[in-house]
Amino acid sequence: MGKEISKELIVKQFGQIEEANLNLGDLTLFIGPQASGKSIILQLFKLINDHAEISRILKMQGFDWKKDLHKLLELYFGENMGSLWSNKSSVSWQGQSVVMESLVKNNRSTEKEKVFYIPAQRVMTLDNGWPRSFNSFRIGDPFVVKNFSEHLRLLMETGLGGKGGSIFPQDGRMKQILRSHLDQAIFHGASVVLDSSQLQRRLVLKAGEQYLPYMTWSAGQREFMPLLLGLYWLMPPSSAPKKAEIEWVVIEEPEMGLHPQAILSLVLIAMELIWRGYRVIISSHSPILPQALWAIRSLQQLGGKPEHLCSLFQVEKSRQMARVFEDVLSKTFKTFFFKFDDSQARVEDISALDPGDENDDESDWGGLTKFSSRVSDLVSSLAGESV
Repeated sequence: MGKEISKELIVKQFGQIEEANLNLGDLTLFIGPQASGKSIILQLFKLINDHAEISRILKMQGFDWKKDLHKLLELYFGENMGSLWSNKSSVSWQGQSVVMESLVKNNRSTEKEKVFYIPAQRVMTLDNGWPRSFNSFRIGDPFVVKNFSEHLRLLMETGLGGKGGSIFPQDGRMKQILRSHLDQAIFHGASVVLDSSQLQRRLVLKAGEQYLPYMTWSAGQREFMPLLLGLYWLMPPSSAPKKAEIEWVVIEEPEMGLHPQAILSLVLIAMELIWRGYRVIISSHSPILPQALWAIRSLQQLGGKPEHLCSLFQVEKSRQMARVFEDVLSKTFKTFFFKFDDSQARVEDISALDPGDENDDESDWGGLTKFSSRVSDLVSSLAGESV
C-alpha cells in the first residue's frame, strides 16, 4: 500500500492571513467571524489545485493578464484583490512549495478541475430562475462565482428534468431518504419544475395547482436552489458514484437562509458526498455544524455504530444509510477557527471541539456557543439569588 499523500496546506502573509497551517481531513470545517480569511484561503486552495483549468477558462472568455501575477489574482479573486500576494507571502501544498509566479505562464497542462467550489454568493447565479452564463457577470466578480454559475447553466442546458419535468424531487438524484429530509425542511410538498411555456425557460415552484416564479419563493428556497443544482452536478444518476476528476468539494455557508432542520439535512448530504469519495470543506457561521462534528467524533471515540447516527439524525434505518454511516465513522474530521489578532488573522486547530478544554476557542467552538453559555450562567445566577 503506497504512502498517503499529505493534505497539509500552509499559507503565510496572504491578504489578512498571517499564518494558517491546515491539515485537512475527509470533512473539514472552517469557522470564524466575517472577513477573517476563510473565503480567501478556500479560493486560494482552488487556484493552486486548478490553475491550469482556471487559466484555460479565463483565456476562453477573452481575458489576458499579460503574465502579471497581480492582474491574474484580480481576475480570479475579484476587483482590487490583486495585492493579496506580496514578497512576504508563501504557500505550500502537500509538502511542496507553490511558486505563485509560475501560475501566470502559458500552461499547456490538460489537467481537469479537481476542486468543485460552491460559493457563498450562489444566489447571484440564478437570474429569474435560470443560471447565468460566465460572461454575464462583471469583470470584477470572483471567478468561483462565475465558474459555478457556468456549471449550473451547462447542467440545465443538458436537459435536467426534461421538458416540464421535475427538478426536485427527482428519482435517481440523491437517496430517497435525503430527498425526503429536504422536502420536509425546505419545500414542504412543493416541487421544482422546469417551465418551458414562456419565451425563456425558467425554474418555478409547483405548489398544488400554482406555479410560483423564482422571486416569489422564500429566501431559504432561493438560497438553496443553486446549492441543490451543484449537488446534482456532483451526484450523477448513474453507476458512477462521483465525478471522476473531482477530488474536493468546497461549500461556503450552506446554512444561509435555512432552518436548523434543513441545516441538519445538509450535514447528511455532506456525509453522502464523503461516502461517494469526495473530500469536503465547509465554511460556516452556524453552531449546528460543529455540534454535528463533535457528536460524530464522540461516537468514533466511544465505538458508536451506524444505528447511533441514524438515531442522532432521525434517519430511518436502511441498508443504504448504514453503509454511508459506517463509512463516515471511519473518516477524519477537522475544524479550524479563523480569528483576528492585532488586525491580522490566524488559524487555530480546534478539531477536538472539547467543551471542557481550557482553551476558550476550542471549548466555545470559536465563539459559536459563548453567548448561550453566558445566558445559562446569568439565568442560573439569578435563579440562585431568588431562592
